[in-house]
Amino acid sequence: MLYRNLKENEIQDLRKLQSLVYFMKYDENRTVITPELDKLRWKHARGAFTEEGKLAAVLEMIPFKSYLDGKAVGSSGVAGVATLMEHRRGGAVKNLLKNAYEEMNDKGDVMSYLYPFSHEYYRKYGYDQGSYSDIITVDIKQFYETRSVGYTKQYFPGDGFADLKFVYDKFASQFNCCVAREDWRWETSFSQDPYQNNVRVFIRYNQKSEPIAYLKMETKVFAKYINDMVVLESAWHGDEGIQGLIAIINGFNGDLRKIFLEVPVGFPIELLVRESWELEVKRHHTGMNRIINVQKALETIKKPEKPGKTIIGVEDSYAPWNTGNWLVEWDAVQSRVSYTKTQADIKCTAPSFSQLVTGHMNLESILNRQDVEVSANREMLSSLFVKKPCFIWDRF
Repeated sequence: MLYRNLKENEIQDLRKLQSLVYFMKYDENRTVITPELDKLRWKHARGAFTEEGKLAAVLEMIPFKSYLDGKAVGSSGVAGVATLMEHRRGGAVKNLLKNAYEEMNDKGDVMSYLYPFSHEYYRKYGYDQGSYSDIITVDIKQFYETRSVGYTKQYFPGDGFADLKFVYDKFASQFNCCVAREDWRWETSFSQDPYQNNVRVFIRYNQKSEPIAYLKMETKVFAKYINDMVVLESAWHGDEGIQGLIAIINGFNGDLRKIFLEVPVGFPIELLVRESWELEVKRHHTGMNRIINVQKALETIKKPEKPGKTIIGVEDSYAPWNTGNWLVEWDAVQSRVSYTKTQADIKCTAPSFSQLVTGHMNLESILNRQDVEVSANREMLSSLFVKKPCFIWDRF
């Protein structure tokens, strides 16, 4: 197999391959509908080609940045992974991923995220569960009337993204793995014309006309003249923002029946509805994260207030620059991470390290895994690897 970047004239080959693998109808005119998105896709697509030049396997490596303890770091999204049936189990995806990790590391990425068809499959390549959310289903009339004082405004393409971005950045920076969106992402995600499709966006403002929350939604038919609300995305900042979000929902009391609302785990839904018996909450696993550069990740995360040090041992066969023992030292002024040959206090694999360093799991929880072993300095490790909020909205 020959592994290389795709060329612009090969975007249709990518689409055809993915249509076969994902059981989708191929539409040769789709590139005309979304030219900017297609331009981005071919530029960041990597393919495995046969000796005859036929595209046999592909992945897309989308250039995101994501938050890690409040700092935006390079975090490429892996998407569109597909292999033609006759070329499966030949190592094409393995080599595409190894090449992608090297490319990500060369350009300074710290993490990578993907949505798997199988957790077990991608775990062997260093990914593991990155975050999860709760999907809430409840009658809209069950929400209490909000105490929010302000007003709601519908957003239309052309209004500019400033107010949406203000709310989103306040929201997203609280969660590890959440994408730190750039303008191209706003263009692709919030440009739907509400007169031409079923997507609506509403922004809530306080009395000072400051944006405090927004909600992106579509409706789903339940019965004739009866529709439900499906929230595609929402964001808020602070308690005022939560109340603002509920104020948007309250505005549909007489129009819609139930609401399907996805929120980060810990959202205080029981305090916001009249009858908990009517509330249904379903856990949703939202993709897998991987650390591309262990040293940079350890340098980035917040350290305990009390000075300390510990040694983290990592085994990462698909990104060998991560393999080894890493000395982490910190005090009130600075922190340092360096390679050492001294025995590690904890040994873990790439998947378990990812969950530890992002805070998806704390030390006590991660010890239930078979690929984690603590030999010393447990108290210090417990103070470094604490549970942290992880969440992501972006799908790719």
